[in-house]
Amino acid sequence: MNDMIGTRAPGWLRIVAALGLLWNLYGCYAYLQTVGALAGGDAAMGPMPAWVTGAFAIAVFGGALGCLGLLLLKGWSRLLLVLSLLAVIAQDVWLFAMSGAAPAGSAVLLPALVGLVSLLLAWVANDGVKKGWLT
Repeated sequence: MNDMIGTRAPGWLRIVAALGLLWNLYGCYAYLQTVGALAGGDAAMGPMPAWVTGAFAIAVFGGALGCLGLLLLKGWSRLLLVLSLLAVIAQDVWLFAMSGAAPAGSAVLLPALVGLVSLLLAWVANDGVKKGWLT
């Protein structure tokens, strides 16, 4: 029923949100290492275009904020998590179709896992809004 307001969110929702927050915070750390903003970072951007770097930032920081909103049961988390998903898709389009050096074998595993987690988080937030768990 979509008309229900204030429906109690299930306990697993906060667990998923907390795990997603940890996942995205690690992504933020990886991003900062990649661009060399952290001490010891090697600025390993290499041939990555600026728009892909921007998509990386949007994916991880938007995902972290979206998961924080999901943990707080806020409806705006859906927008941030969908935006994060779109940024992950943009990164994957560049990686697999435009970079000229598409990964193969086990190097495909991490991008696939990132896409799957991003899709799951966006779906959970969307479902939470529809079911009235997020306000």
